[in-house]
Parts: sequence; C-alpha cells; structure tokens
Amino acid sequence: MSLTTFFTELSGPQMEALFAQPYAAVALFRSLPPPARHVLLRFAWTSGEVSTALVSSWARPEAEGKLSGALRQLTALRLLSQAAHSGGAVYVLHPSFQAQLRHVLCSGLSAELVAPAAAVLPSAPPAPPADDLSEYARQQWEALLLHVVDGSSPPPALPPGLQAEAGRGVDVPALLAGAGLVVKCEGAFTHTAITESGFRFLLADVYTQLWGVVRQYLAALGGAPGSSAGPDLAVALNFLLRLGLQAGRPMPLAQLGGAERTIAAHMAQLGLLLPASAPGGALWLHPTHLAAVLAGGGRSGEAAAGGEEGYVIVESNYRVYAYTTSPVQISILRLFVRVDALLPNLVVGTITRESATAALGAGIAADQVVSFLRQHAHPRAAAKPPIVPAVVADQLRLWQQELTRLGAQAATLYSRFESPELYERAVAHARQLGALLTSNPDRQLLVVPAGFHDAMRAYLRDRKQQLGLG
Repeated sequence: MSLTTFFTELSGPQMEALFAQPYAAVALFRSLPPPARHVLLRFAWTSGEVSTALVSSWARPEAEGKLSGALRQLTALRLLSQAAHSGGAVYVLHPSFQAQLRHVLCSGLSAELVAPAAAVLPSAPPAPPADDLSEYARQQWEALLLHVVDGSSPPPALPPGLQAEAGRGVDVPALLAGAGLVVKCEGAFTHTAITESGFRFLLADVYTQLWGVVRQYLAALGGAPGSSAGPDLAVALNFLLRLGLQAGRPMPLAQLGGAERTIAAHMAQLGLLLPASAPGGALWLHPTHLAAVLAGGGRSGEAAAGGEEGYVIVESNYRVYAYTTSPVQISILRLFVRVDALLPNLVVGTITRESATAALGAGIAADQVVSFLRQHAHPRAAAKPPIVPAVVADQLRLWQQELTRLGAQAATLYSRFESPELYERAVAHARQLGALLTSNPDRQLLVVPAGFHDAMRAYLRDRKQQLGLG
C-alpha cells in the first residue's frame, strides 16, 4: 500500500476534494517517480493544455518507454486527461492540482502554516531532542506491531493529556482486525491471532506498514476509498500529510479544529506526534520521523523510514546474528529463524528447513524474507555485498518451490480388469478424454481424475457387453 495506490482507489468527488488541498497535492507529487514529476513541472506553467505531439517530443527515442509509463500513471491518477480539439488531441492537467502546484512552487508550504493576524499563539516549548522523538515513535509503533504478533500484549496507549480530545483513543484491535492483519479467537489464551496478511505486514517496510494502518484508519472514519465522504476524507488526509511536511515544526493543539484535534490525538497514540506541554500549560505536538515517512512517498518515504540502524547479519552457513533488544524484532525473527541463544543484546539463530517452511506455509514469500534481511542488515554487513549470501537466498526460494511442487487431487483407481484388451481400450479411452493420470500395464492399473469416473464407468460397462465380459 502506498500513497499513489491509495489515490487510484478514490472516487471522482474524493479526488476533486483532495486536489484542492495543498498538502495532499504536494505529498502526491513527491510520491511520483522522477519522469512523472518532470511531466507535471512542465505542465505547471502552461495553460493546462499541451498537444500530445509536443508531449511526445519531451523524451529522446531511448526514453520513450519511461515517458509513456509516466503518462499512463498520471492518467490513472486522473491528474492528466485527454481531450480532442480542432487543432488535434491534447493532454489536460487537472486545474485544481495545477493551482496548488503553482502556489507551492512560488510560495512554499510555509505560507499555509502562518496563523491569522488576530490569533495569538502561545509560546512553543523547547523542541525535544531528536533521540526522544525517535524513542517515543519507536515505542508506540512497536507496541502496535507486538500486538499484531501477540494479541495478548497491550496496544499503544493514548498519551496523557489527550483523553479530552479522543476519549479512549484508537481501538487498535478493531483497526488491525479491519485491516485483515489479525482475527479474533474466541476461547483462546490470546485475544487475537495473526493472519497471512499480518505475517506479510510484519516483514514489510515502515512506509508500507504505515499506509496500511492509515488506510484502515481513514476507512473507520468513514472516508474509505470509493465512498461518498469526499470532503471529510480530504480534510483528514490533508491534515495527516501536513504532519510530515512541516519539517519538524510543532503545532499548538489549541489552534486545530475539532476534527483535527481528534485525528492529532490518534496520531500521537500511533507515534506520529509527541505531545509536550509549554510553560503556560498549552499542549504542543511535535511530529516524529513516522510523520515524515507517511508524507514522504516513494523514495522519500523509504529514506525517511531508513533512519533506524540495521541489526541483522546473515552468514553463508545459515547462521543469523541480530544485535537487538526489541521484543518486536525478536518476535519477527522467530517467524523464520530458529533461535539458538538469546543474550542480553544479541540473538543467535539459524535458518533451518523447518523454520523456513513454517514461515512459507504461513503465507510469507521467500523474497519477502530476503528483502527483510537486506533492509535490516547491520551496517558492517551492508558494507560488504551481497548482504544476504546467495546460497541462503537461493535455498529459501527452493524451499518455497518444494511447497508448491506437489499438489493433492481426487482420483479414481481402476484395477482387476477382466481381460488385457479391456484394459488397453480403457487406457486409450482415458487418454482420448485427456483424463489419463497414470497407468501400469504390468499390473493393469489405471488412474483418472475423480471427475471422469462416471464417464469411465459407462464406457467400461458398454465395452464389457461388446466383449461378452458382462
């Protein structure tokens, strides 16, 4: 799940409302690949209409494929549309998006953050250290991930001072269940159990995880893609993206509207905002790196998510060393690694056939495991490619192929034929029907799919009568 994917699922009215929001427009622009951004910048200072012939000339012959891909993506996002004029076909840029893009290019987003002249903002508290912001975001987000792994662990709690804004806060178990990451287990020791989607969610990068949770959060607010709640979705999503585009500037809670206060409290519960009280008692919200991840989009989101230092070393003998004390990271490693030793700051394990096939059988792909190990590689391991030894990556893929190499199919076995001629004719008839699974002339055995049993039985009955064997 990504921002561009989310936008492609929206209805027409929702897109219209979002294109009129500055932060949503900028975040969508940042999430696009370079060729698509290049096309939009060329369109920004035109009348909004450019002939298709002129657009085609923007790329050299060897780069026509990249330009065509960018145009298809922009058309799918409804940023560009085609129209026929007397002078020929033209591409038309969405006017609301063009206006927002021009405004941001000329004035920047800082103009949107200036309070009205009559407003008197309280003094902002000193910015918390970057380590405190990262630690708070890590604790809150890991609490959510740990609740996915172990339903009995407590979900992230609403920070003190925000109960008046959001009551009991986000119903995290319901949110995760709605996203299909966990299912409720009645009568079990744990309240929920992880699903196949939940396993894949744990191995995904932070950017994908965040958007998966935010998408379900917006759906819970009544702004699911394709619904009629366009303006409400636009306000909520624009505010969420604003958190990550403020370049770390705090916002006073008193300045926000009612709906924004509730959303801000919920995002603080998920680790995107750190609440801090000013000397006068006013509450300010400081965006964490998770907010930057949410609004980063594409490579920017991946770069923002890459702030955490890697901790995993994989050796060619399938040994895994993980320098971590995080319960979440240890639980994720246990999905596909047999833990041999658990030290105060080091996990020593082995990728075995049993541990790998257990993970693969739960719905995790071999490439997802390899990608996870590469993404979280220790700096020393990352400096010496290949990060994951080829023998380990290839073996994981081979184990995955073994799980799908054999399949079960209902079949019917025929034996004890009255004569060799009857057997030969039965085999020939099964081959003619395309139903011959296997045959053994020495033992006169014939196997066909169970669905052909009625046809074979009727054929054998008629053939026995013809041969006088009935």
